[in-house]
Amino acid sequence: MGLTGCSAASGDDSPARQESPLAAEASLRPPRAVDSLLSLFDQTASVVEGEVTDVRGEYSPRTGPWTVVTLGNVRAHLGAAPRELRLKQAGGVLPDGRQLVVSHVPRFVRGARYVVFLRNTGWSLSPVLDEHAFRVESVAGREVLVGSEGGLVAGLGSAGVRQTAPVFETVDLMGVRPALRAEAQARGAPEGMDREAFLSLLQNHLRARGLTVTGAFRDETVTTASSMSVPVTPAVAPSVVPGAVPLQPERDLPPGQP
Repeated sequence: MGLTGCSAASGDDSPARQESPLAAEASLRPPRAVDSLLSLFDQTASVVEGEVTDVRGEYSPRTGPWTVVTLGNVRAHLGAAPRELRLKQAGGVLPDGRQLVVSHVPRFVRGARYVVFLRNTGWSLSPVLDEHAFRVESVAGREVLVGSEGGLVAGLGSAGVRQTAPVFETVDLMGVRPALRAEAQARGAPEGMDREAFLSLLQNHLRARGLTVTGAFRDETVTTASSMSVPVTPAVAPSVVPGAVPLQPERDLPPGQP
């Protein structure tokens, strides 16, 4: 089970937005774990590429803190998407200055370019499909894709997207662009797949199987996606934070269960 918790991190508080009710659409499928290439394709509405133009916090007394990532100059490689996307993700700065950290929710670097898989299912934590948000980096003169744990995208396999051992440090709570790990600098980075080659490989796999990505990406949470009352363990402070809402990662939800 994924954990959420509070850690000592500072950030600028943004004015609270007018709170809107969570959407409730019975037709939306609940999210499930991405444990195969087919389950990845089945839950993908679109695969987009864009630049992070803004990262800001929102807070609701009812649902807790959120981090809103804006992608600009968006290009859809699979499916369709507008020129600008708003990715609202659970977690962020609390009114007391601490930060609620939610596992399996990707962190974005302002100004970086990303290739992102967007969900076609309901969701309660992130519209990004199971941490499939890959940062574009230049390594040895080639544009490669970096996963949430710092590994390079190396291709596709029966279990989904294959990645190398970590090459970059992970993105910290403040969203600073990570550096190459010391061992990668000393020994050289493992071979990652070129960005364009990976995107072509995705399209080829779909064509070979006679598949297409379907469904629509929704930028708001859906109440039927998962429960918001799963017990969690604080990362630092054991005290209860008023207004903080325990959350559960989509990837840990059994199909069909609230």
